[in-house]
Amino acid sequence: MLRVWIFVVGLFSLCASTLAPPSFATEPTKPLVLLISLDGFKPSYLSPELTPNLLALAQRGIRAQGLISAFPSLTFPNHVTIVSGQTPDHHGIVHNTMSDPGTAQRFSLAAREAVENPFWWQEARPIWIALREQGRVVSTLFWPGSETPIRGWQPNDWLRYEHEMTHEARLATLFGWLARAPAERPELATLYFADVDSAGHAAGTDSAALRRSVHKVDQSIGLLIERLKQMELLDSTTLVVVSDHGMTNSPPTQVIAGQSALARFPAARWEWLGATAGVRLNGESSAGVLEALAGLANLSCWPKESMPARFRFGAHRRIPEIVCLADLGYTVSDHPARSVPAGQHGYDPEDPAMHGLLIVAGPRIQKGSLGLVSNLEIYGLLCRLLGLNPEPNDGSDTLSAQVIRP
Repeated sequence: MLRVWIFVVGLFSLCASTLAPPSFATEPTKPLVLLISLDGFKPSYLSPELTPNLLALAQRGIRAQGLISAFPSLTFPNHVTIVSGQTPDHHGIVHNTMSDPGTAQRFSLAAREAVENPFWWQEARPIWIALREQGRVVSTLFWPGSETPIRGWQPNDWLRYEHEMTHEARLATLFGWLARAPAERPELATLYFADVDSAGHAAGTDSAALRRSVHKVDQSIGLLIERLKQMELLDSTTLVVVSDHGMTNSPPTQVIAGQSALARFPAARWEWLGATAGVRLNGESSAGVLEALAGLANLSCWPKESMPARFRFGAHRRIPEIVCLADLGYTVSDHPARSVPAGQHGYDPEDPAMHGLLIVAGPRIQKGSLGLVSNLEIYGLLCRLLGLNPEPNDGSDTLSAQVIRP
């Protein structure tokens, strides 16, 4: 009987060890930097009722008055700026929609073949390249540029963008990566939520739909933090929460009819529309087109090489010859029947309505508040947190000294 009992106890122990999840509690802790993008989230959306988890996170660390986008204040250009410290003029993703003299292919957010074509991305230097070159692990749960090799590198883990992927599925995927043994666990991971941007475009910034999206994203941040606690990872994780731009209402009564201005210039075409618009001349007179555009109210236009210096924009070959910027809330359209979104971004990045969110919290992060911060500085902060020498970039690397404890 004693032998039988020893055998049963041994068998039970073997089964228990087989079924139990792996534990790495005795292994050295591997720090994690978690970069979270809340697309289109303005600082003014924060409130005790809608965003208790984000506000609690800010109390643990640092919150900026606002994060100033690179010009233009659009999604793809600014996501690449955040992870590279480069202006769109230098990383080459100058708009959500682009053409290039080197290819007949047209780039847009919905053009899967273009988004996955390395041709468009080779001037960018996202942070995961340097990490991969050093043999370090990076996992990106949706980030522009991660879906194609850039200079021969992609993150270790990446996904094709799937707009309809639920928050639960996103978090489950992320924590699947984080559940690996320390040597295989990412040091940098990204997470992306588009809900607030989508609701702002569809229903405007004052809508119930917008408020619901803000609360939903905040709940997912709460679940994320709770799961990090359960996995005993929170104390070794630095969370960097950003948004790429803000949002403002764009009433249908504030549409700028751009097609009439080009009536005398049949070859000229509006290449960009919306808040930041652009005209490809195709041989037409720059002076003549500019004179015609000057007749449109609520719109400022420049030759690309004469853009205001503060925009740090206008040199790249993918930028059309004339760039126009609408006044806040106005939208350039090339057809009277074309509908416009209820909310828009792409306006002057220095306008408070275009400011994004910045919250940083973690074991090495000071507590307090900051004023306005350029999103060119996020890359330098990420590099310092990861112990990485920055690639050449357009930031000043001043943020890390204000955020990281001495």
